[in-house]
Amino acid sequence: MNFNGERLKKARLYRNMTITELSEKINVTKQAISQFEKSSTQKGSISPKSDVFFSIVLALSFPKKFFEENDAYAMQIENTFFRALSTTRNLDKKTQEIKAEFVVRIYNFLNEYLDFPQLNLPDVSGMKLENLESVALCVREYWSIGNSPISNMINLLESNGIIISSFKVNNKKIDAFTQVHNTKGFEQFCVILGTDKQSMVRRSFDCAHELGHILLHNSLGDISLLENDEQREIEIQANQFAGAFVLPKDSFFNDLKYPNNLEYYINLKEKWKVSISAMIVRARQLERITNSEYQALMKKLSVKKWNIEEPFDDEWKPNEPILFRKSLDILNKNKIFTNRQFLEKLSSQGLSLNASDVEELLNLKKGYFDTVEYSIKDSILRLKKFT
Repeated sequence: MNFNGERLKKARLYRNMTITELSEKINVTKQAISQFEKSSTQKGSISPKSDVFFSIVLALSFPKKFFEENDAYAMQIENTFFRALSTTRNLDKKTQEIKAEFVVRIYNFLNEYLDFPQLNLPDVSGMKLENLESVALCVREYWSIGNSPISNMINLLESNGIIISSFKVNNKKIDAFTQVHNTKGFEQFCVILGTDKQSMVRRSFDCAHELGHILLHNSLGDISLLENDEQREIEIQANQFAGAFVLPKDSFFNDLKYPNNLEYYINLKEKWKVSISAMIVRARQLERITNSEYQALMKKLSVKKWNIEEPFDDEWKPNEPILFRKSLDILNKNKIFTNRQFLEKLSSQGLSLNASDVEELLNLKKGYFDTVEYSIKDSILRLKKFT
């Protein structure tokens, strides 16, 4: 029997289980689980017996074949940017890292059939981080988006080759995160947006925050090795970049005609699609209001309970990543393969997953692989030409 212990470890982490929890669930010792996770196809390694293997499959709810496969290619995780890196439980971080890895592997598989947007990022390495206003303007100029509001941050990032998906992360400390992969010598950036908080403007700001990490901090090496104050500093920088990017200095400054009138920010929110709290922070950064005026505005915002839910939050539907769904729809409509055949083909390439897990990872509707609704309009994708 072939058994890949590394796959057992990935499945356990994916299900957010410790070795102890899995051992209790299948009634074997922690030492046995540890040995199984170290096993390989080489002679002398310890694999579970058939009955234990069956228990593992049931406990972790992964296809049996998943534990018998090898990855089609090596993929190295170079960095993962979590908001609360030092205080987030290691198991929770590992769970999200494994999910992001699977998202990228599925992306690369689909990229064999479709021409995905190429990674298109400006080089800001020579710019000083003390002047994040200039960095933000540089990015806007590079992408030719001027100084106007950005209507869809997710589409902007997807169109420039950043991989994005969205799923429930079940952790208040992880609103969103970015994972950097080295795949066959090329860097890939994967942004995961949590669905736990349904707010269009916060999700947009999250995208800008993660873009800040990609542009500003990818050269820092393993950020988990940084001191806590250094980790806090890069979070502050990512937030400041995000504010400068979604609310460009000159045009937003000119819009701040009544910066001390909290109700006026409702009009600004309707235009800029940025939260009122973030705009007040930005007004203070631009010295359009004093510190005492900033505090007074924030107090009024809290009294109105806008710190919990702002105007429009219950009306505006959050933007969603569309690349994966569009990809599957295009392949299906062009009879490359059906959705079920997609899962089988993915399995033949060394990644056997349940339909429900793929639906979660790719932000597809529950039951997507049973029913398909075609709604292909303008798309950033096209089929590759095969000779």
